Amino acid sequence: MEIAIDLIIVVAAGLFGGIIARKLNQPLIFGYIVAGIIIGPYTGGISISDPDQIAGLAEIGAALLLFSLGLEFSMKSIASIRGVTIGGGAIQVFFTLFVGYFLARYITGWSSVPATWYAVSIVSSSTSVIMKTVASRGQMGTLSSRVMIGMSIVQDILVLPLMVLLIGLLGTEITLLGIMSPVLKVLVFVAVMVYAGSRAIPLVLKYVAEWESQELFILTVTALGLSVGYLTYAFGLSFAFGAFMAGLVLSESDYGKRTLSDISSLRDVFSLLFFVSIGMLLDPGVLKSHLVATVLLMVATTLSRGAILSALTYIFGYRNVIPLAAFLTMTPISEIAFIVLQAGMTLGAVGKTEYSIALNAVVLSMIFGPLVSGLVSPIYRAVKKRGVIAEVSSINLPRGALADHVVLAGGRSLARYLGTMLARFSIPYVIIESNHANFLIGKEEGLSMLLGDPAQDVVLEAAEVQDARLVVMTTSENMGTVEAIRSIRRHNSEVPILAWAAEQEDVTILKNHGVRHIVEPDFEASVEMARQTLTRFGMPATSVHREVGAMRRAMYGHLFEQFREYEDMNGLQSSTNMISLEWVFIHKGNPVAGKRLADSNIRETLGVSVAAIHRSGGLIPSPGGDFELHEGDYIGVVGTPEQNRLLVEFFKKPAAK
Repeated sequence: MEIAIDLIIVVAAGLFGGIIARKLNQPLIFGYIVAGIIIGPYTGGISISDPDQIAGLAEIGAALLLFSLGLEFSMKSIASIRGVTIGGGAIQVFFTLFVGYFLARYITGWSSVPATWYAVSIVSSSTSVIMKTVASRGQMGTLSSRVMIGMSIVQDILVLPLMVLLIGLLGTEITLLGIMSPVLKVLVFVAVMVYAGSRAIPLVLKYVAEWESQELFILTVTALGLSVGYLTYAFGLSFAFGAFMAGLVLSESDYGKRTLSDISSLRDVFSLLFFVSIGMLLDPGVLKSHLVATVLLMVATTLSRGAILSALTYIFGYRNVIPLAAFLTMTPISEIAFIVLQAGMTLGAVGKTEYSIALNAVVLSMIFGPLVSGLVSPIYRAVKKRGVIAEVSSINLPRGALADHVVLAGGRSLARYLGTMLARFSIPYVIIESNHANFLIGKEEGLSMLLGDPAQDVVLEAAEVQDARLVVMTTSENMGTVEAIRSIRRHNSEVPILAWAAEQEDVTILKNHGVRHIVEPDFEASVEMARQTLTRFGMPATSVHREVGAMRRAMYGHLFEQFREYEDMNGLQSSTNMISLEWVFIHKGNPVAGKRLADSNIRETLGVSVAAIHRSGGLIPSPGGDFELHEGDYIGVVGTPEQNRLLVEFFKKPAAK
């Protein structure tokens, strides 16, 4: 019964801590960790009887948390950022080793051996804390979140061979095989999961899904995630790493989204156990007796590592808010640090005092990580607002005040194409372009341009967004888009925002921030590909356009409901596409050569109307019945696809005799 009572205490404390955190507008994990400190074995009062049993359940929580992270963090989402995640993550680990060793040696005065173990323990950021933090702030799926989570995963992987290397150093058993063994294990496991797991796991889920039982499906998913985690543990790797790989592989299958939806509630309950158990590790007594050393070690570690991460993201070409987000949000040290420090103490390399100080520093970083991550947005706005005045420049803006205009926020080629189209219809617009090279291109094209960040108040004021009739977001890449939307809403809470979503996950992010008008490039491409494919298979034009119209109506139903003329124009467009202009050449020997148009019987025989004649480089529109046709003329006719096909057949070059 003791384990049941302990669970009740943990869940109740976590609930209370979560409510307090929400009242303070902080992520729930902050409340969970603080609740764990309160009910931990070192604080007295209400506490659990067996922390080890709770820690065992918490490890399951960490596995489920990383399993769901793998489901959300697809391989496609990291393919475009593999340079900064793999290269940047590896470089950061290398530099952090030296920084961590230096800090442990000269802030706490430790000897070289425990300082080395501490350096290895702090190279990795907590993937689970980062994930929960960005998710609670509505930033999951943004470019900044993908960069941070990708780098932290690479860090976690690299910790394994480093820890084994330390164990080998301690036992004077250094061999090339001993050093490479953990790396080879990771590579073998990943290869097996990608090849075999991506085939076997979806088959199992398909088999279970056919029974239409949500309960069985959830049990199957949970069993798969935990079983793969156990296999990696038996293989000598991290239990949580295996669960993450299972989720990552499953994310590419047809069941990824359903799995994530069904497992989310179970994951959240077990992750509460994980974060509460982390809080239980903090020993207030040790913290009090070594307060200065612990706090200095934590602050120096997180600041120096954050500076390295921020610099690397900048060097790899990521600008705007991403370096700042990496600096502040990746503050929490990974829970893998507990494994490393525990191994060091078991082997006698880390003393009990050093272990307690390092452990408290790690827990403190997890407490303050979610808090300081909340400073990303206000600091970013403040820095940009202060430094933007010298960067704002404009070209070709109207002399008078803008009103009922379109603000094209985000720049790039898409904004320039739209600007050119709007100019043809005399619709006032302004393009906000953050890239100077693109700004110069727009200047050469004579477009109305503003150089600056659309998230900055001073730029939005220059674009007079408060009087805009429509805002079009021409980029959908990162947290900067979310910040721009928030800034626009502060200036004009009613203006409609039209945005495009590069990926499906961007749709959710945009909708969560109040954007209701969204264009998906993949959908638009699929519509045109469907039209051309059906046409090549000889489908009737009317059927093709009816199906294309149905696809558009399903996707953009709000437009059909809001604007009656959109429905009418869509139907008119379908009718227009059934009639096309065709050009044919009058070859020598064609029976119409030398005849008047009225005597050629083109309309009577083929059912088409002659719209124009092209002769000797000149165009003759709407020729009369007395117009005489000559060899070498091009005849432009209007008709249905079938009529035009017969026309081309009639005017084809005669066979040589």
